[in-house]
Amino acid sequence: MDAMAIAQMKRQVAWHEEELHHVDRDLQSVELALEGNKKKVEELRRKKMELKRKLDLYKQDIVKAEESSRRTAMEERRRG
Repeated sequence: MDAMAIAQMKRQVAWHEEELHHVDRDLQSVELALEGNKKKVEELRRKKMELKRKLDLYKQDIVKAEESSRRTAMEERRRG
């Protein structure tokens, strides 16, 4: 193998090392973003569960209020 071929191989090695460095840096950035997104997902899941619980309570309150209103209306009709 002549000197030009060896030099070409060294340039390829250097290019691949640089490419590896860039990919490694990109990977670290994406992994950090992933961790942040995992935390955000958990936070949103907790928020969703809390909102669903509140919604269920509001629906129950509405049903109770409607039943009470119907009873009151029936009692007024009986009296009047």
